[in-house]
Amino acid sequence: MSGLTPPDGANDGLATVHVFPLRRMLPLADAAVYLGIPSRRLRMLGLLHAGPRPAARNGRTLMYRVEDLDRYVTLLYGRARISAAEEARQRQEWRARVAAPAVCDARGRPIRPVDPCMQALTLDALVSAGGPLGLKLLFASGLGLIFLSHTPVMWRLYGML
Repeated sequence: MSGLTPPDGANDGLATVHVFPLRRMLPLADAAVYLGIPSRRLRMLGLLHAGPRPAARNGRTLMYRVEDLDRYVTLLYGRARISAAEEARQRQEWRARVAAPAVCDARGRPIRPVDPCMQALTLDALVSAGGPLGLKLLFASGLGLIFLSHTPVMWRLYGML
C-alpha cells in the first residue's frame, strides 16, 4: 500500500483506501481504447481466445479488469522481445495521447486513436490464433467440393448427363 496516498490528506497511517471492484473494470469499448486497438479487434481476439479474457458481463456488455489488460499488454510486448523499459515508455506515451482532447470528425463524433505498436502486436496474435482455424476451414471446404463434384446432382447442374 506504499503507492497509495490516503484521501483528504490523512497521513496518520491508519487510513484505508478501498477500490471498488467495478472501478477497476472497463467495458469493451473503453478496454479497446485502453489497449489502443479498435473494439472490433478486441472482440475478434476474444472469439479466437487470443486476447484478454472478459471478467464479467454487465447486461450484454463484456467487462475487462484493468489488471488483465495490463497483463495482456506485457505478454504481447514480451512475445515481441521488447524490453520492459521500452514498453513502459510506449504505454506512457499512449496514455498521454489518449488523455489529450479528442479530435472530432465532420459529424462531431470523437475519433478514437489507435496505437500502432499494439495494432501490430495484436495482428500477430490474430494471425497466430486464426491461421490454424483458416486452414481447417479451407480443408473442410475442399473436401466438400470434392464430395459434391462426384455426385450426379452436380453433373446435372453442369449439363454433363
